[in-house]
Amino acid sequence: MEDMLFKQMQFVRNRTIAALDATTEQLADEMPGNVKNTVRWNLGHIFVSQDTLLYPFLGEEHHVPKDYLELFARGSSPHQWKTNPPTLKEIRNYLVEQPSRVQKDFAGKLEEPIQQPFKLGDYELTTLGELLSFAIWHEGLHQGAINTIKRAAGTEDLWSKVTEKNQLV
Repeated sequence: MEDMLFKQMQFVRNRTIAALDATTEQLADEMPGNVKNTVRWNLGHIFVSQDTLLYPFLGEEHHVPKDYLELFARGSSPHQWKTNPPTLKEIRNYLVEQPSRVQKDFAGKLEEPIQQPFKLGDYELTTLGELLSFAIWHEGLHQGAINTIKRAAGTEDLWSKVTEKNQLV
């Protein structure tokens, strides 16, 4: 079970990185229609939410910079930003590093019960493995949001890697 969850986490993260790599800095900040967040926000939120969800249940501090908490926490929006957000490259570095750190820190612990259940409506998550499974699902949810924003902004090719020479900075 543990190997399967870590493999799934890495698969989903690889898709997130592919979506990031197919995003220009300009496209990262588009807010078409009535959306309240951007591709950049969703990418930062994936990193922030996974760390801040998982690590407290290990009894450890998360690894999220303070400014990321303000920019990408649940309920935040680029409409509220008072500072410049990080570049896609910086967010990418955090997203690439996170899965191996999570795997190292959580290996052998996924069956362990958490002290207080994490409630989602009537549903309760009671083990570290259940929390990780939820975090993986949550990341996929935000991948869908990223694709929706890109399509609404007129992007037809969601997956071709952006290179320096075709970057629209």
